[in-house]
Amino acid sequence: MGANTEDRNEHRPPAGQALLGASDIARLTGVKRPAVSNWRRRFSDFPEPVAGAASQPLFSLEQVRDWCRTHGKPFEADEADLLWQRLRAQVPDVRRAEFLAYLGQVLTEEIPVWPYTPGVPRQWGELAGELLSGQDPERDYQALCHRLVRERGRAETDPAVAGWMASLAAVGERTTVLDPACGTGALLAACLDRGAARAEGQEQDPHVWRIATILLHLRYPSALVCTSMADSLRGEAEGYPAETVDAVLCDPPFRDREWGHEELAEDPRWVYGTPPKTEGELAWVQHCLSRLREGGRAVVLLPASVSSRPSGRRIRANLLRAGVLRAVLEVPSEGEAAAHHLWVMVRPEEGVETQERLLLVGRGADAGESVRVWESFASGRLPEGRDGRDWTCVDVVDLLDGDADLRPARHLESARAGRAAVLYPPLLAELSASLEQARSLTRGLALDPPDTETARTTLGELIDAGLVELHRAPLAMAADAGTIPALTARDLREGRPPSGLCSEIPGLVRIRPGDVVVADTVREAPTRVIAEEAGQNGERAALGPRLLLLRPVADGVDPEFLAGALASAAAALHRTSSGRLDVRAVSLPVLSPQEQRAHSAAAHRLRRVEELLRELAGLGGELARVGHHGLRQGDLRPRELNT
Repeated sequence: MGANTEDRNEHRPPAGQALLGASDIARLTGVKRPAVSNWRRRFSDFPEPVAGAASQPLFSLEQVRDWCRTHGKPFEADEADLLWQRLRAQVPDVRRAEFLAYLGQVLTEEIPVWPYTPGVPRQWGELAGELLSGQDPERDYQALCHRLVRERGRAETDPAVAGWMASLAAVGERTTVLDPACGTGALLAACLDRGAARAEGQEQDPHVWRIATILLHLRYPSALVCTSMADSLRGEAEGYPAETVDAVLCDPPFRDREWGHEELAEDPRWVYGTPPKTEGELAWVQHCLSRLREGGRAVVLLPASVSSRPSGRRIRANLLRAGVLRAVLEVPSEGEAAAHHLWVMVRPEEGVETQERLLLVGRGADAGESVRVWESFASGRLPEGRDGRDWTCVDVVDLLDGDADLRPARHLESARAGRAAVLYPPLLAELSASLEQARSLTRGLALDPPDTETARTTLGELIDAGLVELHRAPLAMAADAGTIPALTARDLREGRPPSGLCSEIPGLVRIRPGDVVVADTVREAPTRVIAEEAGQNGERAALGPRLLLLRPVADGVDPEFLAGALASAAAALHRTSSGRLDVRAVSLPVLSPQEQRAHSAAAHRLRRVEELLRELAGLGGELARVGHHGLRQGDLRPRELNT
């Protein structure tokens, strides 16, 4: 009972103090959460919790950062991390959107920090001033808004998907665009990136609407953007222009049964059928169509289940009969089946004959390919019966005869089964070409045993001999503020240019071309041979926390060979440990520079063969499936029987 009482006994954080949970500490120090628990047990000077409950303690960010630097533990927190923890400590979860709306108004000078705004807590003014005191307050504000969206549980539309949707809608310089459920404006931003002439957005949450307005104004100050606070389904906002637009993009709320089914039962927008209460997504689909001009396009991101639920069959069928729904595309996901679909719709033009086929695109097609196929289909350039490996065209009549199931995966499987004779030859040709490429690579993979036993050394011995220098960032270094670009562990992991910022301090390590950078934790095993000379602003980047730099001093050590040895050692250790990489203990053969370069070239060919074999496995599986079906159905027969 005592433990339960203590768990409920949460303490308010000290004013002005940014807080971290155990998982936050693990993420920022590059270890797993149990390691943080071990630190608390082993080190008597580990900071005591300042807030939270016994089961979920919260620690002072500043105290944890100072402790890590004192004990030589890496601590990588960018400016967004620090600001968000600061905000989270001061503003309750239920009021964070309200605070960020207020913060945006302060940033854009719509309201002053002083005097206090009526209805706003007095301490918000001071907090706003602190959060906007950095070198780039606009960037900091945008980062805080993105954190808010993630924590609210409904992530904003992925930028890649948003760009894909804008391309499918053919957004260009003369396009007028509407998003009736714009959230923080991700879809509108994708359209403005493509030069949309006018972007309109509606959002019913007053705080999120204000955030969207501010974000779009900051990013596109000269663009024509009109946003309003409105419940798009229940009625237009007062004074909001309801004229039609060229394109509508929408990522509507899903599983929302309170969308207004009862009060909107007789709404004139339900041209294709009154949506059942459980089909709120189909209400959004028809609302999007109601705002399109003739010939305009709507692209709506929907849960995959909307394409096949029995309750929505009637509306799906009516959309198909009217020639409105033109394409359904699967959005790639990590699961076995696509979790979301994109519906592409066109409002019919009077006197223009509509196509009587539906384009279905599987998730195997990338965004660029799917857009090219869609544009060819929309212009009528795809020949009758023409299908690809990842897309197919289905007659609307065939869909209406059944349950109007629009899932691309289902129809692609049927299409592949019915056209084995068409698919098999190009698959076989592609497999043969890939095999020939693999064979050509293997000719250079002859690896013979040496005539004599090869001597070995360690990186520690090379360092002690002065052939390689080992550098690490100063313990007091932080990569969250300053003017000097810094390469962070996240940059190394994601293969991107230096994104951190630091200040000039004693012991700062500047990166040079030919340096080998590796993460010092096994969990972050990638290595990189530095090729570029400069970082941001033409200035050489500095080495960030949690990274090690090995610099070959003379021609005796090849950087690529050194990087390969480090990568192999990290990969081997990763299978048995989650700790840190002891680079001095890494073993490697003693070779001449010429031999090292030959080893590196052979390793590169091995990696390419490995990649090619993975591709071949996929091609071989597809060839076998098509071939087996063709033989069973009689669509294919052994060639010797034809001679």
